[in-house]
Amino acid sequence: MINIPSKIKVGQVISSRYNLEDYSDEDLIRPLSWDQRIAGLDVIETIDNQTVHLNSNGAQPVPKAGWDILIYQGDADKGYQWTLYGMQK
Repeated sequence: MINIPSKIKVGQVISSRYNLEDYSDEDLIRPLSWDQRIAGLDVIETIDNQTVHLNSNGAQPVPKAGWDILIYQGDADKGYQWTLYGMQK
């Protein structure tokens, strides 16, 4: 259960709306072409080992390990809306 709003730290990406094998670790994971970007579900595990389903829009990259994200809307069943809060150097 995540309280809204809540800041969480991404531990790892479990699954993505994009094929993760198409992108290197250095890329912000999303297609360069706006025509190929899609909204969808990204599933992450927090550093506290909690699985979280994120409803990501086409402008958002797939979250990366170490990122702090702010959960601001949604629920565990349908997924959460989020925004980037901070990144590690």
